[in-house]
Amino acid sequence: MESSADDEGEPSKQFKYLPAIVFLLIISVFVSWSCTQKKAEPMIKPVVIPDSTVIKQQIRADSLAKIKAKKKKIYVTFDDGPNKGTRNVLNTVMEEKVPASFFIVGKHVFDSPEQEETFRQLMADSAIELCNHSYTHGLNHYTRFYKNPEEVINDFQRSEARLSLTSKVCRMPGRNAWRIDTVDHTDISESAAAIDSVYDAGFAVMGWDVEWMFDHKTLDLVTDTDLLLRQIQNMLEAGKTRTEGHLVLLAHDQAFQKEADIEKLHYLLQQLKNNPDYELLLASNYPGVKSKKVIRSTVHPLETEKK
Repeated sequence: MESSADDEGEPSKQFKYLPAIVFLLIISVFVSWSCTQKKAEPMIKPVVIPDSTVIKQQIRADSLAKIKAKKKKIYVTFDDGPNKGTRNVLNTVMEEKVPASFFIVGKHVFDSPEQEETFRQLMADSAIELCNHSYTHGLNHYTRFYKNPEEVINDFQRSEARLSLTSKVCRMPGRNAWRIDTVDHTDISESAAAIDSVYDAGFAVMGWDVEWMFDHKTLDLVTDTDLLLRQIQNMLEAGKTRTEGHLVLLAHDQAFQKEADIEKLHYLLQQLKNNPDYELLLASNYPGVKSKKVIRSTVHPLETEKK
């Protein structure tokens, strides 16, 4: 009996291609595993190195921001204008290019043509701020004035309306009192109810930390300018102001009628503005002051008064 080829030791057809099939299976599994690994790997974003100029600019901006934040804030304010010294104060402030807040007495605007003109000049200067110092200044009879809170409110509202003042920041006549979101202070307790009423009527009441004293008879400045500068520095460094890092300076327009005193004002403002540790600001920028604005009439208040 003849044996077949299979019987003679040759591999059968069904096993002939087995090695190739196994090899292909191995390759397929490897390729599939390799693709899976590639998908699982996180994408590595290219590192973008900023231009050196950009880095320097950012460092400089950050540095300036830190320096500015550390500066002590000073608010230069003047009371009782317009009077015979107000124009000198305004000219000095304009020449020195510093921000300043003028607390105006309404009645003084209409006391003379010269005072009316001074008020016009104050209104025309957008770099300064006009604040409310009442209409009558209590006629300098403060005890009687503060006994009637309603009268005090009316006095401030009258000044605001007659002068078309746009700032709600005010200062009490003859009183160093504060009523803002961050400071509540009364120097003479008998005046507290009237001052509260002014605050409740929507005004931010601002007092002061340092006063540039003057002789009320001769109108000469009393405090030495360098002494005043040291006083300002010491109060700020010791944290003795109403708000730490912020100081309100009070001066009076009428004390700057003589050339010698005007020069002292120049000197003071120069020393303050050139001090790298200080920044001069308007009163409405004081922390806690909500300076709600009112719309100024298109008709000049002095023209309205004459009609």
